Amino acid sequence: MATDYTQLGSFNTGAAASLNGELIQKLYDADSKSRVDPITKRLELIDTEKTKISEINTKVNELIAAIKPFDLFTTGNNAFEQVTATTTGESAIFDAADVGSLKQGTSNITISQLAQKDAYQSIKFTSKTDLISGGQDAGDKITINGTDFSTEGKNYTDLLSDINYSGTIDATIEQVSDTEFRLIIKSQEPGVSNGLTITQTGLDMGLENPTNHVLIAQNLNANVDGVDYDVSSNSITLDGNLKITASKIGDSSISIQKDDSAIIPAIQEMANKYNELLLMVTEELYSEDKSIEDTSSLRSIVSNIKNMMFEKYGTNDETLLNYGFSFDKTGTLEVDASILGKALTDNPDKVKDLFIGVAEDKGFGTLLKEHLDELNSFNGLFDTFESNRELRKTNLETSKEKAIKDLDTKYDTMAAQFSSYSSIISQMESSFSGLKQMIAAENSSN
Repeated sequence: MATDYTQLGSFNTGAAASLNGELIQKLYDADSKSRVDPITKRLELIDTEKTKISEINTKVNELIAAIKPFDLFTTGNNAFEQVTATTTGESAIFDAADVGSLKQGTSNITISQLAQKDAYQSIKFTSKTDLISGGQDAGDKITINGTDFSTEGKNYTDLLSDINYSGTIDATIEQVSDTEFRLIIKSQEPGVSNGLTITQTGLDMGLENPTNHVLIAQNLNANVDGVDYDVSSNSITLDGNLKITASKIGDSSISIQKDDSAIIPAIQEMANKYNELLLMVTEELYSEDKSIEDTSSLRSIVSNIKNMMFEKYGTNDETLLNYGFSFDKTGTLEVDASILGKALTDNPDKVKDLFIGVAEDKGFGTLLKEHLDELNSFNGLFDTFESNRELRKTNLETSKEKAIKDLDTKYDTMAAQFSSYSSIISQMESSFSGLKQMIAAENSSN
């Protein structure tokens, strides 16, 4: 912090009184205004620049989000791969891993039987810790699909743990009344091939009683577009993509059609985000209070994007200008929806080729997405903006500290000089006063 020289007061009285701290402070302030204040102003602009660059970067990210539907490598489906599906009936639920690759057309499904698990229940018992009745002797056991489970010295909870530990069968103990329990044994998966074969040796848990075979394993019986299915799962996958999950007996259908309705709105959204970015950059470039120092790099953000719109893309080497894109006198991007709509109707593949392209010949959207990602990458434009800003800020702070230090040194020296000058002036005044007295005495004696 700079010294407050006004606290020094006057260095002496008389003619030397004008050499005081207030005079030094006035000289200091004038010097600081010309040497320190410009640096302070530039530091303030650097902080404003950080905010403005962040706002511009946000607009770039909004443009990235808007162009993603036209990126060949986007996650999910691009704008040209959207489809709509209409379903009827409640017997089946439809899903797809890749919606964009669904084949157009209608599929009819008839579910005549649902796949189900195999399930058995034991006789009732009063406590989970009851010893298994009639199963305490050596060799007493139940056998499930060839695997033996001994019951010797065990209660129902012990047997439950042994069965579940095998990892191939599901078993639970369920309370079926206020005072009674049953051991429930089920196959882990539905279908005949997953059915259970249970036998008992030396005990009676009721598992071999047909009335306790409460659910009998069966397959899904369905007909999809004339093809019969008899499978152990309630789900069928067609063409490796369309998943049909049976939910009840009955008829259902699914109709799949290509949906281009979102393409034009998505392109207009991209144009809107470009125009918002253009407006923000233009306002900064021509503002009287602009804060971004590197105006050349700033201008390149929008000029490079605009230049890309004049390039040729896809296997047909066409530009966006052939599909309703144009610029007004201010540089604002406009999209003629009627021209673009006709092109989508007449030849949608050409429009897709223009915007999406292929790996060997990328389209406008794919290349624009790559370009914008580079702006945000390490050593990209925004990273360079930040590193340069921090370097300039550090240099300016160092320059400011040095300027203040130089001023303090200069005016500390001046204060010392003023003190010395005032002493000399006081001595001269004292000597001159004595001389005047001598002259006066000499004149009076004559």
